[in-house]
Amino acid sequence: MSETLVIRRSHAAVQQEVSTYSSLFEDANNVEKRQDQYKTLVSNYYSLSTDFFEYGWGQSFHFANRFHGETLAESIQRHESYLALRMQIKPGDKVLDLGCGVGGPLRRIAHLTGAHITGVTISEYQIQRAKQIGVPANCQFIQCDFMHLPFEDKSFDHIYTIEAVCHAPDKVKCFAEAMRVLKPGGSFTGYDWCLTDKYDGRNREHNEIKRLIEEGDGLPDLKSTHHSVSALKSVGFNVEDGRIIPEGDIPWYQPLKGGDPFFSPSNFRTTLIGRCITRNGVWLLEKLGVAAQGSLAALNILERAREGVVRGGETDIFTPYFFFFARRN
Repeated sequence: MSETLVIRRSHAAVQQEVSTYSSLFEDANNVEKRQDQYKTLVSNYYSLSTDFFEYGWGQSFHFANRFHGETLAESIQRHESYLALRMQIKPGDKVLDLGCGVGGPLRRIAHLTGAHITGVTISEYQIQRAKQIGVPANCQFIQCDFMHLPFEDKSFDHIYTIEAVCHAPDKVKCFAEAMRVLKPGGSFTGYDWCLTDKYDGRNREHNEIKRLIEEGDGLPDLKSTHHSVSALKSVGFNVEDGRIIPEGDIPWYQPLKGGDPFFSPSNFRTTLIGRCITRNGVWLLEKLGVAAQGSLAALNILERAREGVVRGGETDIFTPYFFFFARRN
């Protein structure tokens, strides 16, 4: 990160968030509890994880298919640009980013298109970081719940989401809100975290991987690609495209395993040695009182996330980029 590294947070706040978050996964099968308390689940998750994501990944918190000769950053930029191309955004269009994080994709798409983009996230901490990094002209960041959007009907020309609606406790209701605030003829597109057709609910290893992804990534209940399409159609969207983006030459999860063909500080951080250095560094900073107490526990949550998504990718039961393109008639 080139900007101020972190927003200082109290020991008590971080410890409380870790405790509350962990309690929601004491019973891994209690999906209803996580769905009922999704606001706490997701907001606490991103309060705890955002700084680590920026440190290890950058300001765009998502994966991308990738080809030989392409850096991770270049693949992420291409992945974002593809959404802008599919939506055919014009200068001055009003666009909504559902689950904007700290605004990496929003800044890129706004720069490419000249659109007015509103980014929303449930995380107060991410809004603070997004504003600290910088708000592009004619854009804005708003803290809200995308299950209950604070906008009038038919407010936006286009809506996109990148690996965010997987946090929704009910995708039907989430997509219904998107439909409500989208203008007739407008498009809704994005990438969604999903289980693939290779997932077998009777397979113990598959269920363990699913649990690790949910616990490590703040998800109430990871759903299938078919569920996403069905949810879109159920609220009236015309789904024009729905598919898993074809894999590139380099597995999307490779940066989390290490051994990236391009060396960079961020790539090194994901290697075994890099993760060890990060862990020991966080432990030391916590002991010295520089990092808030609970920071190492937050890092442990993200280690479970790393294990889950890597194993999900290797077994091909999970994809982080089920692409959909839908339109309101």
